[in-house]
Amino acid sequence: MKPHSIKATNTMKKLGTLIITIMLVGLFAFEVKNVNAGFPVTVIDDFGRTINITKAPTRIVCISPGVTEMVYALGLGEKVVGVDIYSDYPSEAIHKQRISNIYNPDPEEVAALSPDLIIMYSFFGPGDPNVENLERLKIPLIVTCPGTFDDIFRDIMLIGNATGKSFEAEALIGILRERVRRVENLTSNVTHKPKVYFEFWYPPINTAGPGSWPHHLIEIAGGINIFGNASTKWVSPTDEEVINLNPDIIINVRGMPGYYETLETMKKRGSGWEEISAIKNGKVYSLDESLVARPGPRLVDGLEIIASILHPELFNVTNMLTLDLNTTELIFSTQTLTLQALVKADIEVLKAAGNGSLIAAALLDGPEIPKNLKLVGNYLKIECSMPEGLIFVLKIYYHKSELKTLGIDENSLKIYYWNEEKHEWLPLESVINKDEGYVKAVVDHLTYFALIGEPQPDVWQTPIPLWITLVITLILLLTCVAVYITSRKR
Repeated sequence: MKPHSIKATNTMKKLGTLIITIMLVGLFAFEVKNVNAGFPVTVIDDFGRTINITKAPTRIVCISPGVTEMVYALGLGEKVVGVDIYSDYPSEAIHKQRISNIYNPDPEEVAALSPDLIIMYSFFGPGDPNVENLERLKIPLIVTCPGTFDDIFRDIMLIGNATGKSFEAEALIGILRERVRRVENLTSNVTHKPKVYFEFWYPPINTAGPGSWPHHLIEIAGGINIFGNASTKWVSPTDEEVINLNPDIIINVRGMPGYYETLETMKKRGSGWEEISAIKNGKVYSLDESLVARPGPRLVDGLEIIASILHPELFNVTNMLTLDLNTTELIFSTQTLTLQALVKADIEVLKAAGNGSLIAAALLDGPEIPKNLKLVGNYLKIECSMPEGLIFVLKIYYHKSELKTLGIDENSLKIYYWNEEKHEWLPLESVINKDEGYVKAVVDHLTYFALIGEPQPDVWQTPIPLWITLVITLILLLTCVAVYITSRKR
């Protein structure tokens, strides 16, 4: 190649590199400008503090599980660089850098994460010294302290405005607000309000008083907190006080290490506990603490579950049971829940990523079954406070007489699940046990479930077994031979 050609080629390469560099810089500048559209913004937090945020946050520290869940619900998980030690939902949050003290966060520990936005929940209310300590970092700090659902919705909007997620915040609030409104509409005119005892710890007893989230949920759900007239938010009554108030329903909460109370253990407390109406009637339910005490989006899940427990007739529930998932126990064995109502089912949990509550409800109504299929029994709805990594075997039982009445082909039975995205029932890989009368399937997701079969085929569509075909053929053949012989004799 000639020298002037080599020189020209090198010049073209340099020019090409320059053009590509300019394009990349321009594209980067465009993206930065696009990401920061709408910034700077000014927001006012729950303490009335004014916070100026110059650009879209990319490194967020969340201090409280409720705050973490709000941030993730807005699609900001990838921007979270640190959470408190109790933030365990969604499962991705567990792998983030942990702030060791949720009640008195260390400013140096927070600063080491180089955040450009800190969002915290104040456990102490106005005058919280942690606010002043974190303000010294000169990093935008948002303080939340919600006490009602409207406060939670306002905080979701606050975080959305501060992070460039206003549209997502409005959409999320709309869905959550409608769900709360539905419960309020259903329970607002109930004539009977069951008395509820909410237990966090025993012994000594720790329960919820006025101003607490459990108290708020019980009231909206159409119940009466038996310690709703106490003088403090958290109450430590005696055993005798609980027994004398004789609750109709007991809800105990999982979340505190070392606390594990069930219907059976409560019966063994003695001193009159076994005579409490809730215990005599088996109305003891275990729920995950994260559904009833964390001011975040999943508190609406807790409200719906409590309302279904208190007033199953309003939510088409014929029976509801809860199972306390224990990952330590699941390492060595399985955990089983049996639901007996208008539908009988066994749920055998094989695996769970974290401790939580599994809630199984038998429902009278559910998504419409396709016209070419038939429902056996009733619907099941299975939920879990920690759904990630959950795998279980679901067995749904049936009676042959019921199949005969409904005109269902036993061989066609399958467990179906409701696919919310496609809005249709889809079959699971199912196994039929005709001797014991059940169908089972392995499940790794949560939704509505139902035992569904196909109608018996019409007589002319029913395939004839081979042996019958052979017998009929032989009879016809013998008849023909007999006729032939008879005709020859004539």
